Amino acid sequence: MSTESIIKSPIAENLSQMQIALHLPCARCGYELRELMADGDCPECGEPIRLTIIEVIDPASKRLTPIHKPKAVGDSIACVVLFFFVAVVLYVTAIVSKAPESLPVPDFLRNISTMVLICLSIAFGLLAILAIVPMMKMSKRLELVSCRRGIILTFVGLLFWSISMALIAFVLLNQQTHSKAIMMLFDTCLPAIAGGIVFSGFRRMVPRLGQRSRAFRQAQGSRQRMNDLLAALVVLIAGRTLMAVSPTESNTALLALIVIILSLSLVVIGLGYLLHNIIWIRSALVTPPPAIPDLLRSKI
Repeated sequence: MSTESIIKSPIAENLSQMQIALHLPCARCGYELRELMADGDCPECGEPIRLTIIEVIDPASKRLTPIHKPKAVGDSIACVVLFFFVAVVLYVTAIVSKAPESLPVPDFLRNISTMVLICLSIAFGLLAILAIVPMMKMSKRLELVSCRRGIILTFVGLLFWSISMALIAFVLLNQQTHSKAIMMLFDTCLPAIAGGIVFSGFRRMVPRLGQRSRAFRQAQGSRQRMNDLLAALVVLIAGRTLMAVSPTESNTALLALIVIILSLSLVVIGLGYLLHNIIWIRSALVTPPPAIPDLLRSKI
């Protein structure tokens, strides 16, 4: 027996009579591998084709129950996170635009109408509600039952968010002087509670859907965890409380405002990471990895 046959990979031996049947770009250089022998190497860069096959095939996702209308589910969850992300950014911009002159906020932000920002936040919150409706309709199906509570929590949180923004708009329209406690309730506590409900819904829903994406499973430390966002909301309320009990122009009030802005920044960054993760999940749902029998065929 030759040395070459002794050291030949068992995987390559099994693939020796198989040919790539579908579109398959090389994992290293992107060269089209269709019609090539599965036990060979990429003609462009020399990468073993079996390594690309291993990279593409995802046995873990194949063991999960197939989702009915996976494209609709992927589009729905992506739109929900995107619209809520925009709604939060608009709300944060409205808060920052009204920061004291002691903070270096750009002039163009200070010149933006707070009412317009809040109304746009309401609009995007409503769009997020509309986007999650298809998932609510499908949540009774077996494969989405485990996500049902998360879907419902997300829906309730989005509805509460829109109501909170509407109450802030109502307060702004009245142009009345309210106590610090009342303003804290409307401009911080209610939105923070609404955001906490939404994040709790994401916490129950996203990891379950994420099991269908290899990129999401392998990300681990780079994935945005909902507990971080919930903690940022707690710090936000603590900072707003400190501001409410401090004299208006005191150093304590300025410190509290900085804590609020940092907390809001962490929430926005966290939602940005979540949106990035959702793109992975949507990709896996819309274009699931091929099965071995579909990807390979016997050489004729």
